[in-house]
Amino acid sequence: MIELKQSPILKRKIRQDDVADMSVPSWRFIKDLIKNGKIEDAMEFMDYEVTRNKVIHDLLVHFIQEMLHGLSDFGEEQVEKIWRKILEPLMKYVLTHEVSVELVLHLDAELQRCHYSDVHVVEEPDRYVMTCDPCGAGGRLRRERCRRPASNEYTKHVWTWPWDLGVTQKPYDWSWRRTGIPYYCAHCSIMWEILPTEIIGYPVRIHVPGETPEDPCVHLYYKKPELIPEEFYRRIGKEKKVVGR
Repeated sequence: MIELKQSPILKRKIRQDDVADMSVPSWRFIKDLIKNGKIEDAMEFMDYEVTRNKVIHDLLVHFIQEMLHGLSDFGEEQVEKIWRKILEPLMKYVLTHEVSVELVLHLDAELQRCHYSDVHVVEEPDRYVMTCDPCGAGGRLRRERCRRPASNEYTKHVWTWPWDLGVTQKPYDWSWRRTGIPYYCAHCSIMWEILPTEIIGYPVRIHVPGETPEDPCVHLYYKKPELIPEEFYRRIGKEKKVVGR
C-alpha cells in the first residue's frame, strides 16, 4: 500500500509504504490514480512530489554554495576556475548552434521553471526582460541566508550558516565588479556573459542582480547584439566590438 503520512522529523508528509511498494515511482502511481478517476488523491501526491523535489533542489544549491565557499579558502580566483572548467565545454557546444535571443529566452524560462523560480517576462522594443523574484536558486539562497529561518528543528540545523560567508570579498569581472555576490551566483556571469562574449563576441543573457537579498534579479535579452550598452561589457572586463549579427 502506498500512502502519505506525517513525518515527525521532516515536519511534512512523506511516503510511508508497505515494503513491496517502496520501489514504485510516484509518477507511475499518480498516473494510475488519474486513470482510476481518483483526481483529488492524484493532486495530493502531485503536491507531495513538487515539495519533495524542491527540498532536494534547494539542498543541492546549498551544497554547491558551501563547496565553492570551501574552495575559496585557497583563493577566490579558484571559484572562477572551477566554474570555467565546468561551463566552458557546455557553452562552446551550445554556441556552435544558431542561437537566437528567443531561443535563449525560452531556455532560461525552462531553467527557471526547473528552479521553482517566481518569474515575470515582458517584451520591450529593444529587449525582453525577465524578473526573478526570486530566482529559485541563487536568489532564494540569498534570501534564506539573510533571514536565517529556523521554523523547526530540521531547518534550524540545515539553514543557519552565517550570511557573511560564501560571497565575493573583492570585485571581479565574474561578479559584475561587485562584492557580496554568492559564489553560486557567479556562474551566471561566467556562463551567459563572459564565455559567450569570448566565443561569439557578445553576452546572450545579461544580469542585474538585486542590491539586497530582498530585491529581484533581472535578466535582459537584447534583440540585437549592437543594442547591448557598453557598460555591460565593461563590468565583465570586455570591450564592445560587435556591430551586428
